[in-house]
Amino acid sequence: MAAIADWLDDRVPEIIRSPGLHDDKADFRDQAKVLVESAGAEGFTVAEIKGACGGDVERYLLDQQNAMTHVNRQQRLTEDD
Repeated sequence: MAAIADWLDDRVPEIIRSPGLHDDKADFRDQAKVLVESAGAEGFTVAEIKGACGGDVERYLLDQQNAMTHVNRQQRLTEDD
């Protein structure tokens, strides 16, 4: 599982690029499809990618996007001080 977790850490920032907070996991349907297809090309199964994403790839990407947005905002606030 560590290999897929490392792979996700590398790929997620490449896949989710739309800034801002999101409420609807459907916003990430296309990105989830790309992530699953990319994982398959790297030899991971759909079950492995879903397992690494807690069972819901779209929700995982939504949560990652929102977390990155919060971190970026905090960094900007810190820089402004």
